[in-house]
Amino acid sequence: MKNNMTKEEKFVVNPLEKYFLDYRRSGAKWEIKDKPKYGSSATGWDLQVEHTNKVLLIEAKYIKGPFASALAGLTIAPLMNRPEKMKRDLYRSRFAVVCWAIGCGYNGGKRDKKYKMSGIYQILFDCLIRNLEFWECYSKILKVKYIYFVDSQKVARISFDKIISMATQYKLSSGKSLHEKRLIAEDLLKKLEFK
Repeated sequence: MKNNMTKEEKFVVNPLEKYFLDYRRSGAKWEIKDKPKYGSSATGWDLQVEHTNKVLLIEAKYIKGPFASALAGLTIAPLMNRPEKMKRDLYRSRFAVVCWAIGCGYNGGKRDKKYKMSGIYQILFDCLIRNLEFWECYSKILKVKYIYFVDSQKVARISFDKIISMATQYKLSSGKSLHEKRLIAEDLLKKLEFK
């Protein structure tokens, strides 16, 4: 194991790689097509996985502090000049989609995993409801397909369309306290299954 491993590698990318390599967890036999040797100097995607006619280009962020910079990194990922690794001389195949992977580093004493992640859900929803129309166009035009939440070496997946739909419901919580909003966010995503 590398001593200079970044937190994204340790807490997000590596657990996600194990998830994809275990078909019982991921639901399919995925192949790891590309992963940077050194996360701290990576200029490509944090992880590229492939299955029959499916290519996932994954941008990973480990959040332990301000959310804005992490969200900015995730948001601009599809716009960066990052080609897909493939045999043919193409920029990206028609099967390629972009995915976000988000890990949480908040520790709150006696807070359990579910409560810690609810803070991430709430902040993400708050960002999305600022302009739902933009995020709908963003996901369609830039082919942003899934969000993977990674916590305690376990992974849960949700489609970007689904989280935007949930954000529409969450928007009704405007004006409520932070604690109430976190409970609402947690309730909306309570069916997420971490594997």
